Amino acid sequence: MREARSYVGGEFLPASADELIAIVSAGGRHCGFVLQVYGYWDMVAAFVRHGALNPELVYDTCQEMYFQYAKIQPYLREFRRKMKLPEWMSNIEYLVEGSEAGRKRLAVMRKNLAAMADLRAAQASAPPARAKSRARSG
Repeated sequence: MREARSYVGGEFLPASADELIAIVSAGGRHCGFVLQVYGYWDMVAAFVRHGALNPELVYDTCQEMYFQYAKIQPYLREFRRKMKLPEWMSNIEYLVEGSEAGRKRLAVMRKNLAAMADLRAAQASAPPARAKSRARSG
């Protein structure tokens, strides 16, 4: 689970529903990581939805869920339609978007993700750093 969270919390940053579909459809490690992490958070959200966990407790202790949801939220509707999975991640959606506090946190997470995407794009377009070499005299 730690390796999966590391991938989904870091490198995983789909830029479209089609990219999300490609990752989930490909099988392999990254697909497994995405399904494991999002499956976990959807289960936590289902516990809240059905009264097993207190919503305020989860809000206070599970900021990662909001961050992960923000990564897929813009593509969720199209993903569900194309994959014919109308209920995929519906518990997370219900929990995050079902309260004013959740929607506010989601907006903050979306801004953070946009800043991350901008930073990654800038790093990708920057020329590679040259190794410094010392001239030896002698």
